[in-house]
Amino acid sequence: MAAFKTDTLRLQTQAEVGAVLHIDVAGRPMNVLNERVLNDLEAALDHVAGLPSLKLLGIRSDKPSGFMAGADLHQLATRQSAAAATALSAAGQRVFDKLANLPVPTVAVIHGACVGGGLELALACDYRLVIDHPKTRLEFPEIKLGLIPGWGGTQRLPRVVGVERALLMILASHGLDARTALRWGLADALAANGPACEVELRALAQRACQRGKRPKKGLPLGTWRQRLLESTPLGRRLLFRGAERTLRSRVPDDMPAPWEALKAVRTGLTRGMDEGLRYEREAIGRLATTTACRNLVTLFFLMERARKGDTEPRSHADAETGQQGAGPDASVVAASQKAAAHKAVSRVGVVGAGAMGAGIAQLAAVKGFGVVVQEVNEAALAAGVQRIEALFRKAVERGVLSDAEAKEKLAALGRTTSWEGFADVDLVIEAVVEELDKKRAVFGELSRRTRPDAVLATNTSSLSVGALQEGVPHPERVAGLHFFNPVHKMPLVEVVRTPRTAGPVTAALAQWAAAVGKTPVVVGDSPGFVVNRILVPYLNEAGMLVAGGMPVEQVDRAMRRFGMPVGPLELLDQVGLDVAAHIARAMQPLFGDRLTPHPALERMCQAGWLGQKSGSGFYRYQGKKKVVNQEALSRLQDGLNTDAAAPAGAGREATERMVLLMVNEAAACLAEGLGDRADVIDLAMVMGTGWAPHRGGPLRYADDRGAADVCNTLQDLAGRLGPRFEPCAELRRRAASGEPFYGSLPVPQPA
Repeated sequence: MAAFKTDTLRLQTQAEVGAVLHIDVAGRPMNVLNERVLNDLEAALDHVAGLPSLKLLGIRSDKPSGFMAGADLHQLATRQSAAAATALSAAGQRVFDKLANLPVPTVAVIHGACVGGGLELALACDYRLVIDHPKTRLEFPEIKLGLIPGWGGTQRLPRVVGVERALLMILASHGLDARTALRWGLADALAANGPACEVELRALAQRACQRGKRPKKGLPLGTWRQRLLESTPLGRRLLFRGAERTLRSRVPDDMPAPWEALKAVRTGLTRGMDEGLRYEREAIGRLATTTACRNLVTLFFLMERARKGDTEPRSHADAETGQQGAGPDASVVAASQKAAAHKAVSRVGVVGAGAMGAGIAQLAAVKGFGVVVQEVNEAALAAGVQRIEALFRKAVERGVLSDAEAKEKLAALGRTTSWEGFADVDLVIEAVVEELDKKRAVFGELSRRTRPDAVLATNTSSLSVGALQEGVPHPERVAGLHFFNPVHKMPLVEVVRTPRTAGPVTAALAQWAAAVGKTPVVVGDSPGFVVNRILVPYLNEAGMLVAGGMPVEQVDRAMRRFGMPVGPLELLDQVGLDVAAHIARAMQPLFGDRLTPHPALERMCQAGWLGQKSGSGFYRYQGKKKVVNQEALSRLQDGLNTDAAAPAGAGREATERMVLLMVNEAAACLAEGLGDRADVIDLAMVMGTGWAPHRGGPLRYADDRGAADVCNTLQDLAGRLGPRFEPCAELRRRAASGEPFYGSLPVPQPA
């Protein structure tokens, strides 16, 4: 058989299988489909089509990381017009049509990530062998990028798994593990990795050769539900109407991608696959130039950069901070900076095993770090270990770890009521009660118990990191590492630097946070840092709206329509009203007269309504159901009905009040240097609070809307409702000058 080889793939003859096309994109940790790979793939398919003796073609990845990560977004971001994006979609459709129409059966061998364009490639094959492993995932994430599958995915997926299941995967980005893929018909066979995979591949290849090409028309009707709903035009019409109702209730405003995806699927099923493909590629052209897509793709690049643990000091002097004024210990300081920058963290100490400390310790252990936990006494330590054990059980239930792995990691966890083991740690994370004196006492102990080059971090959410540096012999090694609750779910970590924190220490913390799977964002030291600083006015305003007579559900619904994953009152219940009240009190000196915390939170805490953890907050919780806490509502509105109320039916004004307070505070944070750039603050808000991703963050939103319009609206609200809406100096300056928060962001180049 004639050989075929390029820089991205090679064709290998296998007697039992026929031939296997191996994909390995050089210089990339995961295979991606860019213009070069598509051209190579098309040439390989043309070559294969001319081989008269070929009986079957297999396609697999040589990357240990997975099958394929999909389209190369760096290339998509360079397509500045609808026509260019449509042409890119058409090119991929043409190549995958060639694959689907090869005269011989085709088999995709899938392991690890198989997402986006990678899944579309697999769908163009006749059969799919999937490796049964926890890291195997088949998914269409395009909606999260403001796009739709554009290389035939909206057409082929329904014909493989059925309409209802396809809509779930495409519209909700619902990913499948290997066993679910088999149950749904997306996989034809499963195999364990290694030799068992080769045995199963030969068996599937033999069946494929016997059965031949798989028919591409028609829908699978393997379940009673599919036979009932998907076998007739009426049943399918009911499914599409149900999907439309779901989109109307859940999709935020200005997010067109889900609607385009739904119409692409429906077009293909009612008018044929050729028309469906045409609609799909034209939709890609429309969507690629939308504000939502631009914002979501930009956020993807920002997260990609942050997850590499990259930090960019604002200046050379900032990178050298920590050596200045070190006096006689300058050599020790320099040694600690060098070690922090170059010695990888392998062992972590966690002080305090409450909810946050236990979550941090368990996460570090799951990610393979040695961990030692310290508590004040045996009872507190035992309670903390129980919390960690519960988190390990949940990890096993979610398939993150096997039961044996969880037991092994738990057994290796160090536990102490003194400070045994802390002399050997590279990083300490303090997570004790939010009281300055107690935290200072802990850092005093750590100064004596740890090596001079160990990095010391606090998980405080409201106290000053600079205040904790006072009295520490080497303050340059002290910084903040603010995780969010629950630790295993929330993706953001704020890495808090002060003017005294060494640049290499900041970099080391960002790299470690990325190593445990979080998105680190480097921020400045200020009460509440960035996320809580911006959230407090927003949550306070939500309470004022309720106290002024606006229904709880309407307040939350207004912000969900804007694009938040949950409303502000739901968020308060999740965080804990006592925690929110504490943060608001701690931040009061920062805001001064321009923002007085509304009594709502204090009143509810006094009544014992602390949110989900107490069973009642703004809502009452009964299992998975929740209803408005009418008793709390009456108490809040009693005697508090002031000009805080929005006019009847003014849902838009309520949204304006909550959103623009966040925009205003974000601009103030930027002016104070809490983030080096606008995108730092925006990324923190998207990852830390779920700020409507398709709107890009509060400062991107200000640019898209126009700073002058934002400023004018705030001034109008200030005139009617009070000084809390006065636009900050930075926002007024940009409104007057026309200077945007974002310049032209270059497309990051692939690693």
